[in-house]
Amino acid sequence: MAKRYDICTPRKGKDDKTFWTRIGTAWEGDKGIQLVFDALPLPDIEGRCVANLFEPKPRDGQQQAKPGAATDWPDALDDSVPF
Repeated sequence: MAKRYDICTPRKGKDDKTFWTRIGTAWEGDKGIQLVFDALPLPDIEGRCVANLFEPKPRDGQQQAKPGAATDWPDALDDSVPF
């Protein structure tokens, strides 16, 4: 299984804090790293475009899926619908 990363670009906020905006996804495989951009980074004041790879964080209180975890259909369904 290929390892997945979030592609993020830095943005300066108030009080010189740096905020990271997700702009795509990267997968590390046997032949290298594939980058898929949903947006492109804008140049900073010095004209450089910066993008970093980060391990994905869980979203909305959900736990991050672990490799080999049971997430396939229909075993992943856990609802209480009576029919």
